[in-house]
Amino acid sequence: MAKLMYFAQLAETLGRTSEQVVLSASVGDVKTLIDWLGRRDEAYRKGLAEGKGLAITVNRAAATLETAIHDVDEIAFIPERLK
Repeated sequence: MAKLMYFAQLAETLGRTSEQVVLSASVGDVKTLIDWLGRRDEAYRKGLAEGKGLAITVNRAAATLETAIHDVDEIAFIPERLK
């Protein structure tokens, strides 16, 4: 399972600081993860808004929307104001 972590106002919006999810087979990069999460719940769609205003890390390394992800990765979404 992938571990997703959310910080600051994003955690407040989603009502959680982290979760473990089994990624859909169609999720292969950060952008498709954000799209997939947005289809699960409106709060995710609004909070993640295609990565705008967020720093994203995959396994604690800086990532972009095109960064590949796997079902065992740790993915963090950090509001840019905290960087």
